[in-house]
Amino acid sequence: MWSRFKYIEYPKEIRKNLIAREKKQRREKISKGRKVLRVVLILLLALILIVAGVFGGIWLRGRSSLHPDNELNLEAEGIGLSDDTAPVVHDSGKRIEYKGEIYAFNEDIVSFVLIGVDKETLGTDYGKVGTGGQADTLALVLYDTSSSAMKVVVIPRDTMVEINTYDVEGGYIDIKEQQICVAYAYGDGKESSCQNTMVSINRLLMGIPADYYLAMDMDGIPALNDAIGGVTLTCLETEGRFTAGETVTLRGEDADAYVRDRDMSKLDADTARRARQKQYMEAFLAQTLKLVRKDFSLVSKLYNEAMPYVVTDITLDKVTYAATTALRNHVAITDYKTVPGTYVQGPKLAEYHVDKTALFEMILELFYVKEY
Repeated sequence: MWSRFKYIEYPKEIRKNLIAREKKQRREKISKGRKVLRVVLILLLALILIVAGVFGGIWLRGRSSLHPDNELNLEAEGIGLSDDTAPVVHDSGKRIEYKGEIYAFNEDIVSFVLIGVDKETLGTDYGKVGTGGQADTLALVLYDTSSSAMKVVVIPRDTMVEINTYDVEGGYIDIKEQQICVAYAYGDGKESSCQNTMVSINRLLMGIPADYYLAMDMDGIPALNDAIGGVTLTCLETEGRFTAGETVTLRGEDADAYVRDRDMSKLDADTARRARQKQYMEAFLAQTLKLVRKDFSLVSKLYNEAMPYVVTDITLDKVTYAATTALRNHVAITDYKTVPGTYVQGPKLAEYHVDKTALFEMILELFYVKEY
């Protein structure tokens, strides 16, 4: 990078701009597939934390420790084609009438927001708001403590939502509709960035609060797959270096390739890739639980290796109950979704506009149970 200055002595300010432009160009070369991989591995890290809770030396404090007393305030305006099809919300969203059915909020659901930050180290530069990176990938994980069912909802980074904005010193400005990834930038690159992102997700979910957050920087990704000795699975399709029906143990960049690569000539290439990602996550979880049951010391190894790259409010006492039910009931990923919507070209950047009615129906499916 510095060789360009060997024979030409640019002024200091021009050198600074050239370096910044070159760094930006390198960042823009990161493939969309690698961003998808980050979502997968952040989810794996959350699973590690849940498993780690059982063996962290913390006594089980019970269900109330895991389930926070967050305020529910569902707002479903604009849903349905007419007053006859609009939902009727009772008790701030505890019960809902919609299309002839009655739904009750599932009190056993605990939700985790997983954030992949497009920065090598969490935090801001010189304490300035706006330099802490963005939420390059976002996923919502819902864990049912009664059944140990786990569902994953991917939130596209370009999802348009109202976010709180702040100046470089951290002073509040106002609320603007922007891509949800930007919400993370309006903070300290750690806790307050996560909290600001949580506020926007609460708005996206129409007033249903997410319970906990976990953010991880880019440097934390490579070690996770190999920390459990690799992941063994049977390839779902023939793609690149992999052959359908072949059983392989993924290590290092092979894990990267399996969940990231796709044949762009196939119309359903991304559908097949999502199936591989789900398979990989399930195999990773199964392998981790198997090893933990044999050797509890693996948990502390995984936990300690992950912590330098993470900021989270998921403490060990809070996840102990989740870990206990996970081991007892054989936790499994039962669904993998994306917030419904469409991409459009905005004035400057791509924008993902949410289908509000479809999202409301997804919220009912994820957070509620039908009353019979």
